[in-house]
Amino acid sequence: MKSAEINNMSIKTTTLAALACLLASPVFAQVIPEPTADPSTGRAAWLDEAKYGMFIHWGVYSTLENGEWVMNRTKIPVAEYKEMASKFNPTKFDAKEWVAVAKNSGMKYITITSKHHDGFAMFDSDASDYNIVDYTPFQRDVLQELKEACDKAGIKLGFYYSQTQDWEFPGGAGGKWDPAQKGDFRNYIDTKAIPQVKELLTKYDPTHIWFDTPHAMTADLGREFEAVVREIDPDTIINSRLMYHGNQVEGLKQEQLDELVDIGVDFLSYRDRTIPPKSPWEYWETCMTLNGSWGYRANDNNWKTPKQVIMQLTEVVSKGGAFLLNVGPTAEGIIPEPAVQSLKEAGEWLKVNGESIYGARGTIFSGDGQFITRSVAEQNALEKEAIATGAGKAKKGHRQKDYAWLATGREGKIYLHLFQWPSEPFVLHGFEHDKVTGAYFLADPKKATVDVEQKGGTVTMTLPDQPIDELNTVLCLTLESQE
Repeated sequence: MKSAEINNMSIKTTTLAALACLLASPVFAQVIPEPTADPSTGRAAWLDEAKYGMFIHWGVYSTLENGEWVMNRTKIPVAEYKEMASKFNPTKFDAKEWVAVAKNSGMKYITITSKHHDGFAMFDSDASDYNIVDYTPFQRDVLQELKEACDKAGIKLGFYYSQTQDWEFPGGAGGKWDPAQKGDFRNYIDTKAIPQVKELLTKYDPTHIWFDTPHAMTADLGREFEAVVREIDPDTIINSRLMYHGNQVEGLKQEQLDELVDIGVDFLSYRDRTIPPKSPWEYWETCMTLNGSWGYRANDNNWKTPKQVIMQLTEVVSKGGAFLLNVGPTAEGIIPEPAVQSLKEAGEWLKVNGESIYGARGTIFSGDGQFITRSVAEQNALEKEAIATGAGKAKKGHRQKDYAWLATGREGKIYLHLFQWPSEPFVLHGFEHDKVTGAYFLADPKKATVDVEQKGGTVTMTLPDQPIDELNTVLCLTLESQE
């Protein structure tokens, strides 16, 4: 990698507002916009500190080993799917084991599908007996067991809930291919959706409710769901998919963002598998999956490497967001071993370099990287799968990058994440208002020598011949303001 250069910038990182007024090179730097006023009165502040969570897609669909949309994709009749559900028996499920995987991976919260679009509840529901306790031989409350395990481990727990789409209950929104699905939508909302949301809040005290695919949602209905949440627990945070699909969020107009504030949404939830270039809100999250699938798919072995996990996590944090990374357990209740191993290795990196991630912020430096090359056929296949699973079309130009370096920061520090080791001195411009007082590697703060020379706003770093960490060597620069 050649020396990196960024021109005509200040290195101030103390406030996003200060960054918003800076000019940036179109190649290497980004100006992070000033976010809107915090609409949550601080409710979502923990998400901004946590930065990294585990998404879990798990349910009856795992039995068919073909993703969470298999009922819809293959038009399985309701009665046939319910017959399969009646035999669901994940005897190898161990909540403590799952939570241990998340904790060892460095994840601070878990979001699990309490009810996906197939309508099956993974908890003990009084509103519908179509649930894992009443309808299956398993007869155990998965969410309660996870709640107990998370509380002991200090992990926050929240629930994905498909508020409008339901392929089992008459009147639920979504595709219709079986006469049994016909019915009144309002009756579904009153009889199942709102009662089950109330149950989730009263029985399990979640830190967040993660809504999805808001078919037929109106502002009034959004306020109705929000009022239910606030009445039971004012501190539970709500994502923007209460009202807008993930693929709509990046293109929302100011009046739509104002509507979300008015309704009481706490954080923006971007399109699946998409890291936005910037966000107008301080609190936002994006979700990825460790392979190509959300629910378990037996033939999907395209697992992310630990380096890819760390790179995507770092990119999200460098832009001010939180990263929700999905695993799809088997029907027996086992998180696939390749997923566990990849997460574990990334977790080992976080144990050493966590200060550059947890609670860190974006900087004016956007890093440098090359777009990942895919054939037209591969890209089309990815888009087809995304559309088939409700993600919708991507914005033009949304492609993943293989980064040479990225930067995160906090007051008084810049963290340079070096995924590719520079062969020449590493140069950054834009330090006119800050003095670099020190430089050290988080993985080796006392041993390796880093020569730093500052002339005006230019800082030149001469690094050792070899990286400290093959996954991602983090160089920390300490700063002293000259203003």
